[in-house]
Amino acid sequence: MRISPFPGPDKIGFVLILISSVLLGIWATMHTIALRNILLGFGGLGAIYYWAIWLKSLNKHSFEMGLPRFAWAPMVLVVLMLLWVVIHFFCFSVDPQRQLSELSSTWVRALLAVLIGSATGLVLIRNAKFAPWLWLGLIVSFLILIGQYIPKALQRGSIFGVDFFGGYIYWAKFNGVLAGTILIAGLLGLLIDCFRNDGTQGATQGAILPPWVKASHLIPVYSLFGIFLAAYSFVFIFDAKAGVGLAVILIGFWILVGLGLLAIKILRLNKQKNLSSAYIKLAGLFFLIVLALGFLSYKHVKNNPGWERLFSDIAISAKIDQYSNWQNPHKYGYPQRGDGTTVAGNTYERVSWATVGLRLIGMQPLGNGLFRSFPEQVKKLAPEFSDTGIVYTHSAWIDLGLAFGLGGLILTPLALLIAMLRAVMGLSGRYKATIITLSLATLILYSVGEYAFQQGVEMLFYLSGLVGGLSLVASPKK
Repeated sequence: MRISPFPGPDKIGFVLILISSVLLGIWATMHTIALRNILLGFGGLGAIYYWAIWLKSLNKHSFEMGLPRFAWAPMVLVVLMLLWVVIHFFCFSVDPQRQLSELSSTWVRALLAVLIGSATGLVLIRNAKFAPWLWLGLIVSFLILIGQYIPKALQRGSIFGVDFFGGYIYWAKFNGVLAGTILIAGLLGLLIDCFRNDGTQGATQGAILPPWVKASHLIPVYSLFGIFLAAYSFVFIFDAKAGVGLAVILIGFWILVGLGLLAIKILRLNKQKNLSSAYIKLAGLFFLIVLALGFLSYKHVKNNPGWERLFSDIAISAKIDQYSNWQNPHKYGYPQRGDGTTVAGNTYERVSWATVGLRLIGMQPLGNGLFRSFPEQVKKLAPEFSDTGIVYTHSAWIDLGLAFGLGGLILTPLALLIAMLRAVMGLSGRYKATIITLSLATLILYSVGEYAFQQGVEMLFYLSGLVGGLSLVASPKK
């Protein structure tokens, strides 16, 4: 469906894609707030204009094209979350001055991020050939990261160049994991959608790639290269369990899906002579991904023995009444396992503080309207709690719940879940894999990462807007 009255190429749409690409590349990097504000400002204006054109076109073609009402659900839930933030300030604020400061900075940028992300989704629905450009900014940022890493590794004489708070463009590993996971999810979605649509629709109407790109196989190489960059960084630069685990989950998810489809095709071989060439090529590419990820995972586990007792440590850490070490780990240390060894510190802190956070949300279901409010709220439950360096529960969803109560805990995850389920049911057009992978990655990533502040919130709402926009696929009325 044409959504622009302008003839020829969609220049405004391409500019929005480039703005999104640069934003994704710099959002989690250091010292980029001024550039982010400029891009968000111009991008927000462009997004409003693009939305106006799209809505005008949708209304004009309402007799020919239909948009299911439930397709709006992800966008409606995201908008409700933003409205709840404003309502909370006027009706339930416990510290109006601090909340106004966050409302006029982070939340304004989050609103602009939603506008840009959702408009970018609309652009991609109209212009599938723009899709590879969206992830270029992240690939460039990881190339810069590798350029910083190589001298450090050579200087140390080791393939590991871990430096959490050093000279890398991503300060602290959680920022690198955030950007890397989005890159892996986006490129996995691009790769799968490329092969899923290959040969089933016309090059100009539905295929993800123009013919010359398909012939040269640039997208598979492009995707594999970007995925490898992020996975390599998780192991040798960030030493990040969460990053490696998320990469394994995302790739493992699609392998299971692929095996299921393969089983179905094998059962139907009496009707088909052979499997499609696109399916065989995609299986071969995933085999290469598994080999590379297997090697990187082996290196990570060998350098990080905490994986061996992860589940037993989680079970101990969740018992916050039995083990009160979480109130002041610096004073009490960490609980011991049955064999007398100590549980992994990062696992204990993540699980115990998340459990405490959920209990606090039950005690204050409206939240207090502030980011990084965990230390203030937890002292109501445990006056002895030491807040030295502790401002998160290590789960962004729980931190949002602490700030904005049940609305913060439920609305945005529900938007992502609905977008993912609609894509699973085949109701999201050519970007089925992209929506599923980005939604799944965001849901898991924000469950285990401390991203409920500043750029983490902005990126969350950009991604929510993106999958919401990609879900708005109009189809001919019957």
